[in-house]
Amino acid sequence: MLAIAAVAIATQGAPTFSPPRVLLPDVEVTPPPQSADVMSGSPEPQEPPHTLHLDLSWLAIALIAIAVAVALAVLWRYMRRRLQPRAAPPVADLGAVTEGDLLPAPEEPRPESVRRGLDRALDALDAPREPRGAIERAWLGLEEGAADSGVRRLPAETPGEFVTRVIARVAPDRTAARSLLEVYQRVRFGDGPVTAADVQVARDALASLRASWRGEPATNSSGESR
Repeated sequence: MLAIAAVAIATQGAPTFSPPRVLLPDVEVTPPPQSADVMSGSPEPQEPPHTLHLDLSWLAIALIAIAVAVALAVLWRYMRRRLQPRAAPPVADLGAVTEGDLLPAPEEPRPESVRRGLDRALDALDAPREPRGAIERAWLGLEEGAADSGVRRLPAETPGEFVTRVIARVAPDRTAARSLLEVYQRVRFGDGPVTAADVQVARDALASLRASWRGEPATNSSGESR
């Protein structure tokens, strides 16, 4: 036996030893399921953060209702006052009111101021001036006298009407006052020539006003009584 073993070793060479072989049981590994987003390659959408929303529509409705209620209350009070009959004043009170109490007393101009205005106007006509300037300067003297008379000018009254009204309160010759106003307006606002005849018309009108104020007969340029 030993001889046979020696022969076998001699023919096969030196023995080699390999590491022990470990046999493991076969295990089937299943990959985890993949979602559709992973399979499609697009990222999964993120859910937006949750925010708190307050419904204030009821507040707007309440404000509108309050505004309508206030408007109706104001309208009701207004209509109530309009429809409520007003009490008539006592008869005794009506009888105590006179026409003089309702209408203001007319202002009386100071005669000396009007007289100074007439004197200044006559001096302006007698001064060596061209006719247009003489008449305008004379009327300016009348305006100064009317302004110093203490009478107030009415809101809708022109300067010419104011001067005529003041002069007519002192000098009752309304025809002369109207003639003087017409001459001034024609010279002040007209385009026609102004002659010495216009100056004489203004001088005669001023003389008539002075005479009517003093109670004396007026005389024209020829010395005749008017």
